[in-house]
Amino acid sequence: MKKGIILILLSCSLTSFSMFDKIKKEIKWASEEEPKFKKVKVNIDGEEKMRKVIPGRYEIKLFEITYPSDLFGKNKFYNEFNIFLKGIEPIKTKNGETKVVNIRATRKYSLLLEKRFYEEMQQIKEYLLSDEEKILELPASSLEDYYRQQLTSMSSGMGATEYAGTDQEFLNRQIYVLYQLLDKPKFNPNNVYSELDKEFLIEELKKNRKEVVENFENSKVEYFIKESYENSGIGKLQDDSIYKFDKDVVISDKLEDQAILPELEKNVYLTGFPENVIKELAKNKLKLKRTPLLLENSDYHGYMFNEDNTVVFIGGKEPKYYYKDYKINVVKKPIEVLDLLKTDSNYYVSDFF
Repeated sequence: MKKGIILILLSCSLTSFSMFDKIKKEIKWASEEEPKFKKVKVNIDGEEKMRKVIPGRYEIKLFEITYPSDLFGKNKFYNEFNIFLKGIEPIKTKNGETKVVNIRATRKYSLLLEKRFYEEMQQIKEYLLSDEEKILELPASSLEDYYRQQLTSMSSGMGATEYAGTDQEFLNRQIYVLYQLLDKPKFNPNNVYSELDKEFLIEELKKNRKEVVENFENSKVEYFIKESYENSGIGKLQDDSIYKFDKDVVISDKLEDQAILPELEKNVYLTGFPENVIKELAKNKLKLKRTPLLLENSDYHGYMFNEDNTVVFIGGKEPKYYYKDYKINVVKKPIEVLDLLKTDSNYYVSDFF
């Protein structure tokens, strides 16, 4: 009889332990599947507050600004971008004058930037001039034929000069371009400008360029660098199991591939990604060593998680949400630079990812 009671108690104990273990596993599973979104900083009536991300629909605006390809277009872009970065808005008054107005420092912007703009900003950070502008700093007497032709093209609006064919002509052309870049009036093609005159103008231009770079680096703007799959070099490094971007991004179905390389410091937005890889990422079958990677595609919009890795799909028709109750979409919005001052987004991409 005693043996029977002991067996019954032992059986109950084992059942209890089994149930407890099952409950513990379910709690652990639920904890692992709990949405990983952190609290988001929002602005309510001019006051910043932290709010929990609750189930719902969220739209994150990714503002795409177009970077010009010509020297004077880029100069205009730098000037307007600097106005935006400083957080001031030019406003026309009733009498036709322009004044600047401070805007809220709490506005959020996630920007999509062309890779060549980002690269030229890094170049300006080092040299204070872009490659195109370096020709303006060279002594006019040292300019080779190639540079003279280039300078003539840049200064095509200067008009005729009595110094045609001389060093003075090309010094004047350098001065003319600098006048245009600095928005200075009263240039005279027949004046005898000096290298010292040019030096003062170059220093002013460098000061302007330095300010743009510093404001860019110190701003609260979040940015992503736009790169195409074709130009990224991934195709050259591709085999059956692994894809690499810029030697720092790994997409793989092999666990051992995940620890190969460190993450990129800059955020990446890729276009033209292979459709078969997009579909595998959407099914969560491939792992990605990147947090996060934004992928423009025609299939999906939404996001997927795989362990600590994040893929954000942009532009596709079919929704794809890892957490079905959290419908979070990043939407690309083309915009002019100064129009950024008239709008903003409620969220950064990094608020969620």
